[in-house]
Amino acid sequence: MIMQNRLSKWFLAAAVMTTTSCGSQTGTNESGTLSGTLFAKAAPDPQQAKINLGRDLMFEAALSRPLGVSCGTCHDPLIGWGDGRPQGKGIQDHSLSGDTNGDGVSDHDSNLAVTGNRFKTILTGRNTPTIYNSHVFPNLFWDGRAGDLGHQAIFPIEGFNEMNSSWNDHVLPLLQADTAYKRKFKLAYGSSTITAALAAEAIGAYEATISVFDTPYDQYIAGDLTAMSTEAIAGLDLFRNKAGCVTCHAEPMLSNFGFANIGVPSAGTFALTGTLDFGHGRRTDLTQTPPVNIDIPADYMKFKVPQLRMVDLTGPYMHNGALQTLEDVVEFFDQGGGPDLSGRGTKDPAIVPLGLTSQEKADLVTFLREGLTGNPID
Repeated sequence: MIMQNRLSKWFLAAAVMTTTSCGSQTGTNESGTLSGTLFAKAAPDPQQAKINLGRDLMFEAALSRPLGVSCGTCHDPLIGWGDGRPQGKGIQDHSLSGDTNGDGVSDHDSNLAVTGNRFKTILTGRNTPTIYNSHVFPNLFWDGRAGDLGHQAIFPIEGFNEMNSSWNDHVLPLLQADTAYKRKFKLAYGSSTITAALAAEAIGAYEATISVFDTPYDQYIAGDLTAMSTEAIAGLDLFRNKAGCVTCHAEPMLSNFGFANIGVPSAGTFALTGTLDFGHGRRTDLTQTPPVNIDIPADYMKFKVPQLRMVDLTGPYMHNGALQTLEDVVEFFDQGGGPDLSGRGTKDPAIVPLGLTSQEKADLVTFLREGLTGNPID
């Protein structure tokens, strides 16, 4: 991209030269100008350089230990910028056999946690969130323990069940020894100095470009009443009214940026071990220095309210991937969510049985699936 920008500048200058020289002889003078046109190499755009650097780091598989897992391994652009699994799996999964009972036949289910196999199949307790429109959130991770994208990107590198690496012992020495990366950091930041904070900032800058606001819904609310089908329009009406989705998924961002307990059933490693994920109510606040352990019973079992654009591409759903399809999600809410597992009565009182008809459920799914899907970014 940087080279393309430079070529564009050169071609433009050449065009100017040709134009100014028509009908006359052109020569070079001592000032370095050509017929009065100054040829100066345009400085690269630092923000674009930062984005380019962030993309390289995002898909750099040498940052993990052992090698082979990048941020893009779990946030795959071809799978809705997620991984398509109920819960994420990290570096350790790549070195373990799929034969769990020794009979020589692979019985490794890469999508489901099963008794005796959970550490081979599910190595994180939560669903891998999509990067689509993640830049709109002030706090990230399902429990909100991190700040924005540039802050959040620091932590998966050292997650033992994610990339299992170390900034100081592995990542920074690796990048500092790489001439190409030093050049890219200088283009982005004006210095070849490489730090974890700058690397994470660059990754965040790239992730912020994974932004979609061109859905039929966006066109519809902008005034194009033909942008959505009749069924999707009916689904939007349900979303706004009878189903009450806008209570949490407030328009136009389709999130209130808060946290809610809707009674999602336990799943994955938490279900297998019989433990509870208390979410926002029991988290380590990484935005403070040093990090602070938070324990607020009134927030137990509350998780981030996600935005919904591109939602059809980002299943399974909920913070732990407990629901596989959009049909499952609509049915879950129609039933009034699930039991309150918090022990503190934190389930949102707005989550009640809806009494939707079969047609209404279908229309609501159509709105989520068709109305909120824009052009994928890959």
